[in-house]
Amino acid sequence: MNPLYKSKYQLNKITLCLVSALGITTLPTVAEQNSQNELDETAIPSRTATKKVKDEDVEIISIVGSMIKGATITGSLPVSIIDSKDIDAIGATSGSELFASIPSNGTVSFNGNDVVSGVYASRGDVASINLRSIGTGNTLVLLNGRRLVQHPGSQTENSVPVTTVNMNSIPVMGIGAVEVLHDGAAAIYGSDAVAGVVNTQMRKDYSGYRFDMQYGQAENTSREKLNLNALAGWDLNDGMTNVTATANYYYGSEVMASENDRSANSDLRPFIEGTSWQGDSNFRNSSTTTPWGRFDASESVDGLTSSAGRFHVEGADSADSDQQCVLSNGLCVDSGSISSDTQGYNTNSSRTLIPETERINTFVFINHDLGNNTELYSELGYYRAESNSQRGETATLTSAPVTISSSAYWNPLGSGANQLSGYAIPNEGLDVTIDAYRVVDAGTRQINVKNTSYRFLGGARGDIADWSWDTAALYSAAKTIDSTDNRISLSLFQDSVNKQDSSAYNPFCNALCNSQETINGFLIDTSRTGETELGLVDFKVSTPSLFSLPGGDVGLALGAEWRYENFENKYDDRLNGTTTYTDSVTDMTYGSDVMGSSGQPNASGSRNVSSAFIELAGSLISPDMDIPLVDKLDFQLAGRFEQYSDVGSVFKPKVVLSWYPVKSLQIRGSYSEGFRAPNLEQLHTASTTRVNYPTDYYRCQAQINKGELSNLSECSSSDSVSNIRYGNSNLKPENDYNYGLGLVYSPDMIDNLTFTADFWRIEQEDLIGIRSNQNIADLDYYYRLNGSSNSNVVRSEATVDDIAFFSGSGLAAVGDMSEVIGLFENLDSRVTEGLDLSVNYRINDTQFGDFDFKLNAAKLLKAYQSIDEESAKLMELGLALEDVGNLIQMDGRPEWQASSTLSWGYNNWGAGLYGKYVGDFYDTSAVHNDTGEFWHVGSWVTFSLYGQYTYDSGALEGTRVRIGMRNMFDKEPPLADETYGYEASLHDIEGRYLYASLSMSFD
Repeated sequence: MNPLYKSKYQLNKITLCLVSALGITTLPTVAEQNSQNELDETAIPSRTATKKVKDEDVEIISIVGSMIKGATITGSLPVSIIDSKDIDAIGATSGSELFASIPSNGTVSFNGNDVVSGVYASRGDVASINLRSIGTGNTLVLLNGRRLVQHPGSQTENSVPVTTVNMNSIPVMGIGAVEVLHDGAAAIYGSDAVAGVVNTQMRKDYSGYRFDMQYGQAENTSREKLNLNALAGWDLNDGMTNVTATANYYYGSEVMASENDRSANSDLRPFIEGTSWQGDSNFRNSSTTTPWGRFDASESVDGLTSSAGRFHVEGADSADSDQQCVLSNGLCVDSGSISSDTQGYNTNSSRTLIPETERINTFVFINHDLGNNTELYSELGYYRAESNSQRGETATLTSAPVTISSSAYWNPLGSGANQLSGYAIPNEGLDVTIDAYRVVDAGTRQINVKNTSYRFLGGARGDIADWSWDTAALYSAAKTIDSTDNRISLSLFQDSVNKQDSSAYNPFCNALCNSQETINGFLIDTSRTGETELGLVDFKVSTPSLFSLPGGDVGLALGAEWRYENFENKYDDRLNGTTTYTDSVTDMTYGSDVMGSSGQPNASGSRNVSSAFIELAGSLISPDMDIPLVDKLDFQLAGRFEQYSDVGSVFKPKVVLSWYPVKSLQIRGSYSEGFRAPNLEQLHTASTTRVNYPTDYYRCQAQINKGELSNLSECSSSDSVSNIRYGNSNLKPENDYNYGLGLVYSPDMIDNLTFTADFWRIEQEDLIGIRSNQNIADLDYYYRLNGSSNSNVVRSEATVDDIAFFSGSGLAAVGDMSEVIGLFENLDSRVTEGLDLSVNYRINDTQFGDFDFKLNAAKLLKAYQSIDEESAKLMELGLALEDVGNLIQMDGRPEWQASSTLSWGYNNWGAGLYGKYVGDFYDTSAVHNDTGEFWHVGSWVTFSLYGQYTYDSGALEGTRVRIGMRNMFDKEPPLADETYGYEASLHDIEGRYLYASLSMSFD
């Protein structure tokens, strides 16, 4: 944070604390008589799609799931509501925190805390949603009933790039209610609505002013957050026009990994001491790429290197008889590679745990009544966020080595003044390749991400007789500029290490001897710019009474839509191949000139989508017909056709039945078909190169054959390998078949109490995937054991060391893996089943006040991904398969998740309690050395609480004071074999967080 901003921020913080303290100290001793409903007059009332407001005998229907305005059917589909009371109890300061409260939401791949991934991944202020745990991109996200633009950037899930709507671009303050449709809805909404629909209703048609200020601090770290919010509305033209505007400002401070015991060290083995995993190598996540350096000479030197010429630098150790402490700076040379146990580097020592984030959200809604049942409406939205963080120091990749020539000044095996004496080094010296080296003296990489998006929508709607119509045009665009300072140019770095005087960079001194002037000579800044666009024009018409059946009216909705989608990713010239790196000694050319990053070409693509839908809904049997065991029977039929300019056309139907045996009991069922079109990155990315570290089981088998290992689970043979993934313009849409069966019970003897239970099943086919780098490497192991090899695994020529390594194993010698190649394809099928449970109960006008209780739980019953012919070959060898077979409780798919809110109001007082449960699961990245079991990640329960008082008279009339606490018991997330020691896509490491807020409302 710059000093000027920091001083202003501290002033804001002090002012807020003083104002809050003033509010608290002036609380009256006796509560004045006033309903708590005044706390938030603008909120959409608490409601569910299945609950009756019995005192009015009116059923309330969520707007999601049907396009028929005024339809009389109720609760045919499972819909849950997050209303204003829930939002208050959750205490969310961002969309990511709010939408994470949905129990059926699985792992959140885009979570804003990812500073480990490189410039190609989506970083900064971004959050995703993943209903049913079937993958990002399978949930359709709407704002006021229409789509939002995709965020410019992707993450990889199962090595496939996925995209998302940025949930943080939706301001929490401006939300009236969030409606979650837990059912496939492609027949109504089109692509992406596989797992369901999340529709956020913003506050509109507001009159008056409201201002909110909130400041909070985490107890165990330096984390602090400030929220400033404003909501204003004006009625103009004698009430014919309304303008509603909302503005939100958010600031969250940076937290370093070193501030938390769990994340401070990448070596997590201390946390498993005293367990059966004690000493297990899985949690040793320190890096063997260190400032000591690992090098390969062009030929071996007796007494200094291995037979293949490998050596490394290390400090003096009197117990190590193999090292030769002969360097001029007193350091030592030892043959072979670095020991990860004793010399591993703590990559978390300089990493950011939670980035610094500053965010602005604004929305303006303008509605104008033209008379004659016709209204014009518009939305104008703007979002801007900036995130700052830092990542560990740059390190070399084995896929882009740097060669130090024999004439380089600091080359200890070279021909210059620093050549080591007493060894059989040729007079002309030897070239030395930097195999693994971390340039610690260059400092950390500074990451700055700027996200912007805007949304323009204009429309008209009205009624003609019994028909309602609605049409709108939407244009929305988003842009991300992801910049990293303090990167290193490979070309400039090689020029520096190959200088023939003492101004050359010296990589043989543990990064402790180089001047800043020398370092500045190869430092560069890099960036990625991503842009996305969404254009949409639609027209819908509906009537609740097209014709009548004995059971009642049947409604109809018809609609057509055209939309345009576009994306473009532009990478730095040193990344996209414009400026390449050529090793001046070997003359080898590499696609990237940035140390630590593989090359990535620019990518862009667009498409047009035309669609039309039809929906019929109504009652087949009504209570007036007096049919035994059928109080009411409703139905819904829908179908949608979509034509894509790039992947063809699809038609998907939907059928829904809702049966009331008696008035208090509803049984509902649905069948629908859906689809998800390939995203534009999957279609148009020419190639993507990443560096991974797959285990080379073929080398492990050689060690087993020689008696050096007892089984494959003890194997740790891995090195950095280029994983090259190719896009595929021939991809087809994924198809799904969605089944639902549920019941709703509202007992007659208890008002405002509702129980729901819904079973669901999603069958997916033609899933877009790519084999993991590990499984591609495993197939090479399988084929080599059977006399052939996997052409998608490229290996270097076997060296003298390799031949010696395989000697006596009975296996043919091979070199290290250098490339693993894969193609995006329509590969697999998956079946997922689950159960959603809820309890809603509201008690009003008791002597103790009003109570509102909600409990929502999601149980995963089945998650099974098919095992194809190639994967079955790996099962024969007993190798772990990634994301195939039974997936329940594997890698962030807990069997149970639940959340609950309890809100209370009495006169001017109010309080809220929120609880969240995340069930246990297994982390497959950690496999026990002896038993082969996966690491068990325990369950996690947190509670949040707030209390408040609202003034209804005097100078502070319309003012609300609130004090709250998130994660009130300071529950630490369970240990996982991840970068920071916990599963960031499901858990939160912020700890106990205390906040105070002040809200003022007036006309």
